[in-house]
Amino acid sequence: MPQTRSFDDSRKTTDQWQGELGDHTIRMMSASDPVIREIADAQTLEDALGRSRAVLLKHSTTCSISTVALDELVRFAGTHPDWEIYVLKVLEARELSDTLSQRLGVRHESPQVFVVKDGCSVWHASHFDITARKLTEHVD
Repeated sequence: MPQTRSFDDSRKTTDQWQGELGDHTIRMMSASDPVIREIADAQTLEDALGRSRAVLLKHSTTCSISTVALDELVRFAGTHPDWEIYVLKVLEARELSDTLSQRLGVRHESPQVFVVKDGCSVWHASHFDITARKLTEHVD
């Protein structure tokens, strides 16, 4: 079972994500400072799925393709501050990752992104199909 954490930094800026991704770094693509929430417990997952609209990324902290997807998510977040953005680290929270796949009815992949509206996935993509441009096309 994943470790349940209660922390004040549940709304992380991209700079704060850098320290948690080890050798992976996030390049800021705009002057804005997008907020990205980590899904590290069941309550945050429920909160994310309960939003009227959100983008959720399943991220592997050991995968270079996932790092590229995370960079694209940050680019998207910088231009869409009105969207709630979440990241679920699949290796650290496998049970939550499985729950997310079951709830959305989409087979697990990593990296994998979901555009969620009212608790339902309206679009999803994986690997190199995760781009800021494609996310923008599916939210606007």
